[in-house]
Amino acid sequence: MAMGVLAVVLPLVFAVLARSAQSRAAAQAETRCVAILPVCMDEIEAAQQGVASFLPPLPRGVAFPAPGACLALAFARDGHALGCVPPGAYLAGIRQLANEPSRYLASFHAEPSAARPNMPALLNLRITLEYPAAAPLAKRAHLDFHTRIP
Repeated sequence: MAMGVLAVVLPLVFAVLARSAQSRAAAQAETRCVAILPVCMDEIEAAQQGVASFLPPLPRGVAFPAPGACLALAFARDGHALGCVPPGAYLAGIRQLANEPSRYLASFHAEPSAARPNMPALLNLRITLEYPAAAPLAKRAHLDFHTRIP
């Protein structure tokens, strides 16, 4: 009888522990996004002006990244930027950048928005916060944030 109870209860306990770890990671990411998103927006603005610390120049009003390419920044556990993620490392995951462990990735995608009369042309920007950065793309959790930029 005791073995039967253990056979049912033990897998449930491990499932609850695994779900608890996922919830903790999601809560940490949501907390860190308050620090990460402004850095991302500032970096995009600086890249449009050609003076970004990490991103390549991004012409204003032009969609990015190029088709098939990836544009992403790595962030440490505390939310400070580590640098631009090398193209090949994004899909496989990145454990370290700039000699520091990476925890989060922020990827960027901008496309033209529908034209409106008497309105300037804007881009729809999606910043995707992905975690853990070391995991392959298919295994990362993500949070999407949307806005419009010139």
